[in-house]
Formats: sequence, structure tokens, C-alpha cells
Amino acid sequence: MNFEEVLACLENTQKCTEFILRLKNGGENSTPFLHVQSAMSELKMNKAPRSIDEKTILQHTFKFTYPHECFHSFRLVCKSWKDAVETIKFNRAVPLQISRDIDEIIKNGLPISTYFEKYLKCFKRLYAPVDILASENGNHVISLILKNMHKLNLIWFRSDYGEILPETLDPFIFQILENSHETLQYLIISRFCVPADISFPKLKLLVIEIGKNICVPEFKTYFPLVLKNMERLQTVKLVNVSFSKPDYYDVCEYIAEHYDKHCISADICCHNFEISNVAPVKILISVVDLEENLQNFKYVSGLQYLHIFIDYPKEPMTCGWDKYQQIFDQCLNLKGVELDWGDENGDAITLSQISEPYQTIWQERISYFEARRIRIVDDVGNENLKTKLAKEAGVTWKFDFH
Repeated sequence: MNFEEVLACLENTQKCTEFILRLKNGGENSTPFLHVQSAMSELKMNKAPRSIDEKTILQHTFKFTYPHECFHSFRLVCKSWKDAVETIKFNRAVPLQISRDIDEIIKNGLPISTYFEKYLKCFKRLYAPVDILASENGNHVISLILKNMHKLNLIWFRSDYGEILPETLDPFIFQILENSHETLQYLIISRFCVPADISFPKLKLLVIEIGKNICVPEFKTYFPLVLKNMERLQTVKLVNVSFSKPDYYDVCEYIAEHYDKHCISADICCHNFEISNVAPVKILISVVDLEENLQNFKYVSGLQYLHIFIDYPKEPMTCGWDKYQQIFDQCLNLKGVELDWGDENGDAITLSQISEPYQTIWQERISYFEARRIRIVDDVGNENLKTKLAKEAGVTWKFDFH
């Protein structure tokens, strides 16, 4: 047999199976087996494939698994796997439970294992649990984080429901931001504790949680200082974490007065139902009740895109739809509407799935939009549309109200 015939035989499943069967029948002392054994040894077929120890391939594979599984299973396989696990960078946040585990170990008077140091180094994102960091043993957790977590791309100083962020954490906040200021892309803050003399050249998203720590005076004083160090900022998301309408709307009104061109979008699902009466946004998402969310509002005429939930298509005269023409006539600049239909179980459906005579009623309403050259569109909340409207407004970054 020539070279090509041998390869063809090995690549043929049926012939390869027959080959193995004949080797078995010949036995381990047979001449054919000894020849095959010698050839396989010479070709080092008894060694693991080179890729099994290739660090890049291993780490790429591990990123599709759970970090906990990597450290408790894969890290124990061999030295090369151990090195791959301990030097990997997961684009995920450290599980909050890790901080609680460390806190519990300290409470029990036990030493902190070096395992935690290696584990923390493997993450690019941090949800900093303020309650743990501000506790009696918080300094130990803080020390571990500052020592082992650098060059993060996301940091969230996580306080529950807008609780006051203690000033004792300021040194930690300043230091962790300084450690990652060159790589940080996403930052979530509930107090303006951001170094004024450090730039954040890669920051794209700044989330500001409006609550007990940030009201109008704080926003007015510190937002401009923070903004000047974020040259590539794309979006400032304003979130009402305390569900206090007066505080949140006061900040929104200040923004409308001083940053009106930057007001691009809002999602009213988080109880800011009257945002169109407070800020001149161009995209409004999660409208449920036309009357409560739109009618006679101060900035409704400037809306360009609407996303509307229709949860009860079999009740077509509810949620302000009995006067829809009167309400939508106030939206003088409306260009597109996205309609999300739902059934009685809360499942998404399409217009064609709505029974008669209700389908005809809704089709008549769509005809109203078409007559005004208002398009029925999909995905009003997509980032490309928001960026496009910001560019048309002549601004490089935008407000997104939540």
C-alpha cells in the first residue's frame, strides 16, 4: 500500500473499525500489533494533543464555564490548567457571595485563604457590596479587593434602594477608581465620589442613581466636574433608586433646563410615568396608559419615537385608547411607533393573533399612524437610534432616564 492508500484507509470509518478488530484478533504479541505500537510511539501518539495544554485555547474554553467550576475542578487537573485558570480574566462580576464568605471567615476568627486572592484577580467587573464594605470587618474585604482587582471595565458601588453611602468608604472608592481609570467602561454611582483629577478615557456609560446621596445640589455641583474627565462618554443613565418622585424629577427638571439637547430617551417602567412632563426626551419606552403617560404633557410635542405596551387588546377602549387621536395629535414630531401586544397570560403575541372584531379596531388605529406617515417600527429602544438622535441634536453624549 502506498502513502495515500494508508491514509485513506485510516480516514475511512468502516475500514478503521475493521483494522482495530484485526489487531485485537492478532493479540498484543502479534507482529502487526508490534509494528503499529512502534509507529504510534515514534509519532508520540501516547502523548496528550498539544492543544490540551495551550493556554489561550484553554482560557477561551473556560470562559464558557462557571468561574467556581474552573477553580474547584479544572484548576486541579494539571499545572498548565492551573496556570490557565489562575491567569484568566472573566468579563463578569465577582459573585456577591464571595464578599459574604470572606466576612463569615473573619467573624469565625479563621485566616483568609490565598484562594480568595487568586479568585478575585480573575474578574474584570466588580459589584462592590456597600453593606459588607461598611461593616465591622469591611476593611479586610476592602484590602483584598484593592490588592487583587485592577484594570476593571465595570464598577458598581451597590447600595440597596438608595441607602446613604457612608463617607468612610470614600478612600476605597477613590482608590479602586484610580486602579482602573484607564480601562473602566461602565461606572454606576450613588454618590459623586469620583476623583476630579483623574481621567477616564474609555468610559462609555455612567449610571447615576438618584436617591438620598444625590439630589439637585449635588448634581449641580459635581456633575460638571465628573463630566470633564470622561472624554468618550456616550450615555448618562439616570436611575430613580429611592422611588422618590420629587427628588428624581427635581434633578430631571434641572437637566431639562441646562442640558436639554442631551435629553434623548426615557423608559417609564420604573415609576417615572410623567417624565414627558419633566424632560424633553425624543424616545419614550414602556408606555402603557396613553392618558397617564402622554396627555397634555409639557414635552409631548417633541417626542419622535414611542414604544407602547398593549396588554389588553380585547379591551381596546382602556388605557386612554378611547381618545388616542386626541392624544397622539399632540405628538407633532412623531416619526415611529412600536406596538408590543400581549395576551391575558402576559405572553407576547402579534396583531394577526388577535381575534375579530378587535383586530379590525387595532388595524384602524394603525391606519391612523400611516395616514400621518408615522411608521410602525421595531426595537425603538436600540442604541443605534439613540446615538443617531443625539448626533442630530449636535451632542456627543446623551441622557437616558430610568
